[in-house]
Amino acid sequence: MTTGKTPHWSGLAVPHEYPNMRSNDARALTYTTPPLETAANIIGHPVMHLWLSTDAPDLDVFVYLEEVDGNGNSTYISQGNLRASHRALSQAPFDNSGLPWHNHFQSELQPIAAGEPVELVFDLLPTAWQFSPGKRIRITVAFADAGNFDTPVLSPAPTVEVLRNTGHSSYVVLPIVQIP
Repeated sequence: MTTGKTPHWSGLAVPHEYPNMRSNDARALTYTTPPLETAANIIGHPVMHLWLSTDAPDLDVFVYLEEVDGNGNSTYISQGNLRASHRALSQAPFDNSGLPWHNHFQSELQPIAAGEPVELVFDLLPTAWQFSPGKRIRITVAFADAGNFDTPVLSPAPTVEVLRNTGHSSYVVLPIVQIP
């Protein structure tokens, strides 16, 4: 899985051509809305609440926000990522508009206890995007982005379960804005 070889983390100085995410999506876990009846404007930071259980002591999580057309082609909009051991939430040292804050201090790292549910809360990169009527919104969850991140190879491959039950609801909060 990769979002391409041109790093999108380098800012506006480098032109970005993201591939059709369709082949990546086939190798990841996706959640896709039905076709939208009206336009949806996303402006700001989407925030992911992901509950998972695994037999790995640590892993990297990548979440992509995408737009899917009527032919199943998927366009990259934004992404967020977090190494699970860095999941401890802290108070930001400045006004960060209430977004999740992770200090990433060594003293706050938490390995994952095998089989125990853990929640990862993190924001995706800010975006401003209008999803047109007829398009679909997709959230893709992956555990590697080979073209952009040096994710440790876990051998044997761990079992990972994304939890979506009453006690452990995984969801994303989209900053939907009504534009007159």
